[in-house]
Amino acid sequence: MKKGYHAGRRLYYAGFIIAICSLIAAELIWIPAPLRTGGGVLWIEMINWLYYVLAVIPLMWTLGAGLMLRLSPRLTIRSLRVAIIAVNLALAGLLFARASMTALLAALTAAAVLVIIDMLASGRMERGRTPWRTVVSIAAMALILGILLVPTGYSVTYPGMTLDMNRYAHVQGGAEGGEIEGVLVFDRPAVLADRLYGWLFPQYDFLPIPKDEPPLSETYAQVIAMKTDANRVAAAIAMQKAGIGKGVVPDGVRIVAIVKDSPADGILHAGDIVDAVNGHEIRKVEEMISYMTEIVKPGDKVNLTVRRAGAPVSVTVRTVPSEQDASRAVFGVSVQTEPKLDTPRSINFHEYIAHLGGPSHGAMLTLAFIDQLIEGGVTGGLQVAGTGTIETDGSIGMVGGIPQKAYAVSRTDADVFFVPIEGEQAARSAAPDLRIVAVSSIDEVLEWLKEHKNEAPGK
Repeated sequence: MKKGYHAGRRLYYAGFIIAICSLIAAELIWIPAPLRTGGGVLWIEMINWLYYVLAVIPLMWTLGAGLMLRLSPRLTIRSLRVAIIAVNLALAGLLFARASMTALLAALTAAAVLVIIDMLASGRMERGRTPWRTVVSIAAMALILGILLVPTGYSVTYPGMTLDMNRYAHVQGGAEGGEIEGVLVFDRPAVLADRLYGWLFPQYDFLPIPKDEPPLSETYAQVIAMKTDANRVAAAIAMQKAGIGKGVVPDGVRIVAIVKDSPADGILHAGDIVDAVNGHEIRKVEEMISYMTEIVKPGDKVNLTVRRAGAPVSVTVRTVPSEQDASRAVFGVSVQTEPKLDTPRSINFHEYIAHLGGPSHGAMLTLAFIDQLIEGGVTGGLQVAGTGTIETDGSIGMVGGIPQKAYAVSRTDADVFFVPIEGEQAARSAAPDLRIVAVSSIDEVLEWLKEHKNEAPGK
């Protein structure tokens, strides 16, 4: 019986040790980059396989509980161990299903608490008294876990890794493509251990978390949505430039906000898309402003045809004078042009666990799609890296973490690093030996590559 208890508890301890080592590895996951295999597989792709090593933790705890399941005459202890087995099997299932971080943390916490209770209970049963050595061991592990998990009220930004955009996404019928790398940074709530990492690595930046910061689960959903939007816009712009599809075209005017107590309040909803005003077709904000300025007088009522949840709805709303210009009629909404993305060809994406989301890869993804669709590619043999959002008009927008991204790229063999104009100085300060080119649009990127196509090594 004692051998069974000892073996079970050793497996419990082993699971905690592996969990601690895994947390440290996850927080320092950027360090091995830009490691790649001889076949060109990047570190970010290797992480997809290493992720499954985490399943060893619930496996250890399941085996430990299984070894001790029949060793206790008490029904409560046996029931506890059955619960440990069930929760850890569920945790393993969530890991293999790549569930959300929130679900994984909740399951891991539940599993750890149950294991700790069993460790204390089994130790007391064996010795007939409180197992102080076990208590001290658990306290030490809890302290280490606290240092690795307890938030500090700050966010931390630190270097990430590069990813080959032509391996990340491929357009139907496109070529393999050249070397085009996007670059990621990590931006998350800082834990106590990050202060130590920040002392070791000067690339770590800390900022206080605003009081109105949304919950982590909501932030996670937002960055996933932004990544999806960036992927769609990149595809539409690239296909248009390759002569495939219409690209990004205006498709009505979306209502993004409604002024409280305005005529539109209670009649229109945020998310409604205006397709016509008084029967006059509207496709973009400029057309709506022009019609409202030239045709509608303050106090007039206008009939709007809107799309609401995909269905057409007709509403009537009165207008009032604008506070900025009393001669102009308004009804109290903030609007933006709703884009329609024409992407005739399908795209296959290779998802990476370390690439949670965000729009900062948009510019380089656009370039990668163009590279695949234009005969002969566009890189001219250069190894290209870059960062920046892609907007619906083809412009490249500013992103965060420019110094950390420049540092990450400086560790690679990139021949050029494209950055938004606003980030040029920050990039040069972080990586003075890196060839940095500031751009404002994807057309400027293409023009620069065309002018420097003969500079690739070996040409």
